[in-house]
Amino acid sequence: MIARLLICPDVTKIKEEIQKTLASHLTSGNVKHPDLLYIKTGEKLGIAEARKIKEHFSLKPYSAKGRAAVLEDTSEMTIEAQNALLKTIEELPENAILILGASSASNLLPTILSRCEIINFEARSYDTLEYHNKYIKDLDKLLNSSYEERFEYIEKLKEKEEFLHFLVFAFRETLLNTKPLTKIKNFLDELLQAEQWCKQNVNIRAILEYLMLVMPIVK
Repeated sequence: MIARLLICPDVTKIKEEIQKTLASHLTSGNVKHPDLLYIKTGEKLGIAEARKIKEHFSLKPYSAKGRAAVLEDTSEMTIEAQNALLKTIEELPENAILILGASSASNLLPTILSRCEIINFEARSYDTLEYHNKYIKDLDKLLNSSYEERFEYIEKLKEKEEFLHFLVFAFRETLLNTKPLTKIKNFLDELLQAEQWCKQNVNIRAILEYLMLVMPIVK
């Protein structure tokens, strides 16, 4: 099975989606089900909790078809805990389900993101075919362009914030299918930080120009 990451700034929406998923997996959304480990928002999420999740999945299910674990809010999960959780995500038992909730993907490791089924409930989606077709040819050209050509493209670009979100989606998908991962992973880190800058009202053109400097050149 694959871990599922629910991204939405509305915690209530995440909780609703968690309950829907649990209802289909455990027959009921009861958070006290013996095959369910449920960690609520505000509870500590360190290495100990990551190990507890791993141990939970090592046991046979009591009455459900598979064990389940939920982390309502992984936004504050430490880097060390995320690294400890990574192996569990990669080796989930058959019929097991792991649900991660987060208000944003910005604090999560690219390696975590690349191994989850991501469901984004934010108001506007940038990972649809429409946005893929709109920018993918431009991105292919930019990867083979000089810095001057990249800056010229950003200067003329009308939907700058839209393009930033498309870049996050495009490089996240690339990370799933590319080896070695180092260059792509490093740039995805930059993109996730850029999304945070955007939310803090940093000038979007300045953000994109910086990204054009650090984006890998493929020739």
